[in-house]
Amino acid sequence: TMLNAIARLGEGGPVRILDGGNRFNAYTVARAARGRPEVLNRITISRAFTCYQVRSLLESTPATPNPFVVLDLLNTFYDESVQVGERKRLLRACTMHMERLVGTAGGVVTVHPPRVPSHAAVDLLEMLQSPMVDSYFIETPAPAPEPMRLF
Repeated sequence: TMLNAIARLGEGGPVRILDGGNRFNAYTVARAARGRPEVLNRITISRAFTCYQVRSLLESTPATPNPFVVLDLLNTFYDESVQVGERKRLLRACTMHMERLVGTAGGVVTVHPPRVPSHAAVDLLEMLQSPMVDSYFIETPAPAPEPMRLF
């Protein structure tokens, strides 16, 4: 999984995580790193709860030779309480900052499809299909477990 890959990145050196969908599970990463503090101390995490915070975090991330991972980039951009035009403007700014970061360190960006499909969500996904970041992974949610049957 992506969290196991983050632990492996931490084995090689510092890695910066931006979590846009509350996907980072420290226990999973610690288990994948076999609890080694030297690996866990190399991983820094920032969480964003709005599309404005995602832009701000990417904007404030310095371009270093260390890789970055953005988990569930579009999650906050699916928030329909923000006008579609504003979400697109913010996402364009985010892609420019990711381009800046990819140029020095490389990075991985994951996205999840929206829970409720819409034309705006499709537009946001299509905005990411540009040549500047090659590593977008669309993660599908795990299937819901079947209910237990008693009889």
